[in-house]
Amino acid sequence: MNICVVSGTFHPEPGGPPAFLYRLLPELVRRGHTVEVVTYGEADAPRDYPYRVTRISRRRPIPLRLPALARAVLAAGRRADIFLVSDYGLPVALANIFLRRPIVLKNVGDFAWEFSTRHGWIPHGQTIDQFQTAPHSLRVRLLRRVRRWYTGAASVVVAPSHYSARLVVGWGIPAAKVKVIYNALDPVISLPSHETAREQLALGGGPVLLTVARLVPWKGIDGLIRALPVIRQQFPAARLVIVGDGPERAALQAQAAPLGPAVQFTGALPPAQVWPHLRAADVFVLFSTYEGLPHTVLEAMQAGTPVVVSDAGGNVEVVTGGETGWVAPAGDERALAAAILEALSNPQLAAARAAAATIRLNRFSWLRLVDEYEAALLGVLKR
Repeated sequence: MNICVVSGTFHPEPGGPPAFLYRLLPELVRRGHTVEVVTYGEADAPRDYPYRVTRISRRRPIPLRLPALARAVLAAGRRADIFLVSDYGLPVALANIFLRRPIVLKNVGDFAWEFSTRHGWIPHGQTIDQFQTAPHSLRVRLLRRVRRWYTGAASVVVAPSHYSARLVVGWGIPAAKVKVIYNALDPVISLPSHETAREQLALGGGPVLLTVARLVPWKGIDGLIRALPVIRQQFPAARLVIVGDGPERAALQAQAAPLGPAVQFTGALPPAQVWPHLRAADVFVLFSTYEGLPHTVLEAMQAGTPVVVSDAGGNVEVVTGGETGWVAPAGDERALAAAILEALSNPQLAAARAAAATIRLNRFSWLRLVDEYEAALLGVLKR
């Protein structure tokens, strides 16, 4: 099987989609399939892959960049039997008007909502769920139609959670086209102990709360910062470590400035540096208003760290409140603070829930994921 892979981001760029493809594609090559990747990026990126990678520079303006990517997709698609697309379906759907190749599209969110949020086309703070039914301007309605068109052009739409699958079906995509394949975790050979990790990171005494996320509005980091003073009333030495970067960083740093060293921003870190933070933390927190399937929460559970999440999206498919962690209503900062305080005040309970979470991680194995993606690709070709 000759597979043309198209993605808006790719290794060595940070984020879930690049990490997912970097891990998946060599496995498909080892199984005898041919892979070719078309993506954005610069010419000085690594080239030592067991497959061809074509990168279109982001330095080009969008009106030139998108057609250039579509042309590259058209050229690579002629050599392929099938497309595997990671959240960037528009150029593939355009090229496929001529190529007529089957498409397997991995869809983890709602492009129309994210684009509208970034450009201020919708009210600030409007969640992805609210976006699905709210009235919109003409340009947003057109964007939603484009999203519906290129998603509907796929032969199969892969969603990382049942929540994400329901979103796609809500756009008018037939449920028979939508397949849920959970994300997977890389095996971790060894990690330092909790105490050693804290020493390595010079975190000192006091409870450490950790979040790892892109700094965008829907990750709820502003609410987590507002909850910290409530937590510090009972645990005065508690601190919050925020790993990640993004467009909200300056605003979040300004918000956190009155708390001084109690809030630490590390910026984006490579995985090798994230793992010690996961081990050093007393509680991992993800207070988002939207998640497809939260990979960072899976990694925290794999590290044996107690987790507190919001009840948004796919979070509740990973964390069972009262059994494998704590779940607070999205946007409810009092409930968030109460959940964190319960975890910090009951270390034995927190350890028990963390242990239960680790046991249940076998649902997210890489062998299962590779098997299911290969089966989805082959199944489309056999139609």
